[in-house]
Amino acid sequence: MLRVIIILFFSFFSCTNNLNEATLTYNTDIQKTQIGYPVNLDIKLNNLDEYYSIEEMTWSDSLLWAADSSKVLIKNSKIDTLDQSLSIGFEITFWDTGKAIIPPYFLSINFPDSTGSTIFTTDSIHIEIESVIDSNFVNIQKDKPIKKIKLPYDKYRIFLISLILFLVVFIFYLWRKRGQDNPLKNIQFFNKNPKKDSVKKLNRLKFKDMSSDIFYNKLSIILKEYLENEYYIISFEMTSSELRKFFDDKDLIALLEKIDSVKFANKEYSNTEKKYDLELAKKIVRKLL
Repeated sequence: MLRVIIILFFSFFSCTNNLNEATLTYNTDIQKTQIGYPVNLDIKLNNLDEYYSIEEMTWSDSLLWAADSSKVLIKNSKIDTLDQSLSIGFEITFWDTGKAIIPPYFLSINFPDSTGSTIFTTDSIHIEIESVIDSNFVNIQKDKPIKKIKLPYDKYRIFLISLILFLVVFIFYLWRKRGQDNPLKNIQFFNKNPKKDSVKKLNRLKFKDMSSDIFYNKLSIILKEYLENEYYIISFEMTSSELRKFFDDKDLIALLEKIDSVKFANKEYSNTEKKYDLELAKKIVRKLL
């Protein structure tokens, strides 16, 4: 008798539905909304097998219902795949009044013990969209008049117009005087002839009754100005060793060594040596390095 009861017990439970059968739930947070206010649709699949896989997820009309973004806009969506559940969320915004229908959403799930995929689908969801304007309003207030914006430069308008006119006339004047002798032609914005200018400075440099420190410092400045204007190098930021590498000239190297000996070793030279070095600097400037 006990054996019969045990057999009937197992037969009864084997005929019942599987308690872990997958279940689909879905809902929206509201059934009535206004234009521009989002509706949240949550879809959940529970009691899934641990090794399930997603085959396909799509709307019944392949999202044609939201093709016109001026009426329906899906702002974002989220999906969470847990061990035994699947959660999908949509935020849907409607931009037209009346009754709207959210079409069914299909989910195709594969289970390891199944030969084919299982399809889950939601039903159509009806949403009522109302206008944000209260229907009780009878009188609509007029718009406020447009306020004239005063720009900060309005009070300088006459000055700016005068300045622009002056510049136009000045440019026209320069265009008419091009190629002619005029005071503006003699203005030099850069050293056109650094070699000639350096020779003039060296001719004005005196060496008598002048200490070696002052004389060789002035000589170094004239020489470096010449190198900078003639060869477009930053000679004032270069050391003597760097200049020697840049210019392979024995006269220049000898003069740079003489300048360094005064600057760093405080050596004093006679007027004869100063005169020789002054002429050597002129020679360096005159010739091509």
